[in-house]
Amino acid sequence: MRDIRGDLQDRANRASEQISATQGQFDKVLEQLKLEHQTKLAALKSDLDAVRMVMKMEDRLGAPGKQRQSMRPQRSQQAHSQQATSDSLMLPGQGCC
Repeated sequence: MRDIRGDLQDRANRASEQISATQGQFDKVLEQLKLEHQTKLAALKSDLDAVRMVMKMEDRLGAPGKQRQSMRPQRSQQAHSQQATSDSLMLPGQGCC
């Protein structure tokens, strides 16, 4: 019977090298993703700071944005009541579209 220990050791060494190479690629991709994440997060935080600054300025200037916000629910209620009226005008068995 032939001794196959050498062949098995070679296969194990090749598998180990492949695992190491794949781990290296994984680590590179992971670092790249972390860097991209940090860059996007920094941009979003900057945008958030800008929005907060604008909101503070609106508050200082008398908050014209708050008047607009108070009108939004009325528009929403009007649209909802118009939809309900439209739905009630449909004949039974008639569907939309």
